[in-house]
Amino acid sequence: MSQDENQLGSAGSETEEIRAFLIGNPDFVREDAELFSLIVETAREDGAIDLGAAAREKLREEIRQLKSMNASIVETARANLAIQSQIHMAVLALLEVDSLAGLDSKVSNRLTGALGVDVCRVLIEGHAPLKNAESILGAADGFVGDVLGDHVEMLGPVDPGNAHALYGQQGARVSSQAIVRLDFNGHDGLMALAARDAHLFQAGQGTELLNFLARAVERMVVQWLHQS
Repeated sequence: MSQDENQLGSAGSETEEIRAFLIGNPDFVREDAELFSLIVETAREDGAIDLGAAAREKLREEIRQLKSMNASIVETARANLAIQSQIHMAVLALLEVDSLAGLDSKVSNRLTGALGVDVCRVLIEGHAPLKNAESILGAADGFVGDVLGDHVEMLGPVDPGNAHALYGQQGARVSSQAIVRLDFNGHDGLMALAARDAHLFQAGQGTELLNFLARAVERMVVQWLHQS
């Protein structure tokens, strides 16, 4: 027997196996609307418009769109869970500190690494609680209003006009930012996260987890302000 005959015999055997499977499991076809519509579709050679075929094609397109949407929802949910886990782990790490200097160090290193950002700053108007701080710094009166205006939060591209005041030398290297207004016992303040990735923070993103992190940092700073 030639190689071609062997291949034909193998293909025939596979076809019989598939046929036997479908006969034994008819719901496999019936429950897959796209597959079922392809099986029942018939070709037209007389030029007439087949409304049934058109309806089936529309149905297939809707099914493809629904499958794509479902995949997108699943991916978004997974990403949100990952971000939630990152925020929770970051807050737990911050809770381990026992001083404002320790918190400053954690914000500069552990927090930026956990969140995948390049710089994090906590600025307090009219108050510089640490002499050699990396991230918890003082700011001039009115600075928060200049940055945020009347907004409580702001996400999107970094503003070159205040990038240096917010992020120091790293301001020239970051592209997107997330800023949240804070209140330190009557002192206006803010928390600012910035990244080189221009798409990491964008207007319209959900901010619930970001606000949770900001409020946690706010409360931890406040408990040590009176000691500084």
